[in-house]
Amino acid sequence: MMFFNIRDSADWHAGFVNRYLGQIYAYRLGYADSPCFLNAHDDLEIQLERAKIVLERELIEFLGVKVRSVTSQEELVTALQRLVVDNPGVNHPLFRFLEEEASAEAVRTFLLNDVIRNEIVDDEVALLVAGHQGVMKEAAAVNLFDECGRGKQQHFHTYWLRMLVESLDSWDDLLAYRTARPWFAGLTSNVFAMLLTRPGYKRAAYGHFIITESWVPQHFAPILKGMDRVGLRHGDNDIYFTAHITLDPTHTDELILGLTHQVPKLTSDECTQILWGCHLAIRGAVEQYDRMLSYLGQI
Repeated sequence: MMFFNIRDSADWHAGFVNRYLGQIYAYRLGYADSPCFLNAHDDLEIQLERAKIVLERELIEFLGVKVRSVTSQEELVTALQRLVVDNPGVNHPLFRFLEEEASAEAVRTFLLNDVIRNEIVDDEVALLVAGHQGVMKEAAAVNLFDECGRGKQQHFHTYWLRMLVESLDSWDDLLAYRTARPWFAGLTSNVFAMLLTRPGYKRAAYGHFIITESWVPQHFAPILKGMDRVGLRHGDNDIYFTAHITLDPTHTDELILGLTHQVPKLTSDECTQILWGCHLAIRGAVEQYDRMLSYLGQI
């Protein structure tokens, strides 16, 4: 009997790993469409946790990120200040394509993907708050407060995403697209979820979040122009994007500059892991953006 090694096909392997990790993270976050929702199942959950660790090892190998050792918080802050303005995800051609060339259906498809990606950010930031101390916890908590509308439900960022979906008359399409979208559309979500749900990668999750906050203005401004160009921007359906263009640069400064005053002092290993998390975010996002550009170009 011949056995098929999933690593013989890099694309099939990556798709297998990411599809199943997406289901496991839905379980971990307790969503209604996940295994074991409101139904504890010891044997199944033990298997899911074992599969999670194995698949995450494969995901890390797929990304292949290595970083140099960082010796101090001061050295880390300097490196991060350079990295957030100079990395291949900042001005990725996907966003110029959305701004200038993408068809109306391609822009709409991208927006569905973006809703699926960002509808869980408040839960992700809640997980980020846990396990940090000092100004790192403060920066994450402030971000969570913003995600949760500063106490007003109609200002929850997920509420703004609902407004976007309703403006596109896309509830049925969104539900159908969840299961039909390509595996790479969930890559950045999976990388962040891996870091958030493994205690050994807690500091890397902080680094990942720094990067994804830092490039919001460069990504969201072209998205808005693309929506304008194809007639999908109207009323206040753009509030999710316009608000983040204003909010996220401040969050980035808080996340980075807070490290200068972090107490207790971070060890060299912790500083290095934060930088590793940053590079995981960049590597995963660029892989996703490259594939998404090709995918949307065919729509």
